[in-house]
Amino acid sequence: MAAMIQPIQGGEHGEEQHQLDDLLSFLGYRPNALFTMARKPGLLAAVLQLVHVTLRGPGLLEPELRFLVACEASRLSGCVYSTAHMLHAANHQGISWQKLAALDSYLSSDAFTPAEQAALTLASAGATLPVVKTEAMFTQASAFYNQDELVEIVAAIAAFGVFNRWNSLVGSELEAEPASAFLHIPWLVEMKSNYAN
Repeated sequence: MAAMIQPIQGGEHGEEQHQLDDLLSFLGYRPNALFTMARKPGLLAAVLQLVHVTLRGPGLLEPELRFLVACEASRLSGCVYSTAHMLHAANHQGISWQKLAALDSYLSSDAFTPAEQAALTLASAGATLPVVKTEAMFTQASAFYNQDELVEIVAAIAAFGVFNRWNSLVGSELEAEPASAFLHIPWLVEMKSNYAN
């Protein structure tokens, strides 16, 4: 199925060009979602800044954990495009395909530390609406993370709420590079069969 809104092709993107070039260098391809967002002046710059602040920029938490949280939030939301992107980016960040393949069973997998499990439990809760019964999850996560670190976890979850809704609604066409995740992640193949995009 073709995307409902087509990405723009080529061109300069003003003030956000430096951030965009940096992201394209990191990813190695042009994400269709970003070039669809570029149709609205200012939106691309805002989204690139959001990605920088929540995932790729300096923080109290390691980027690997932030990427894992974004993966889980996307997985639970049912957005195949965003999930494949996050899996590809997380692997590019240094997380093994084996660990990412175990994400759907993170609570029982030895691949994840108790601290990671606590952060991923928050991601699972925040991936769908309405969010319910989070007090126990925050209590558990507070054993590993301080208040400012919890904000970084919630920020990564919320940021991908934007992407999950955008890509699921628009039907962003998945590029070849992140689609390589299907070769390594069995649950992603099943997810694709259950959701339209």
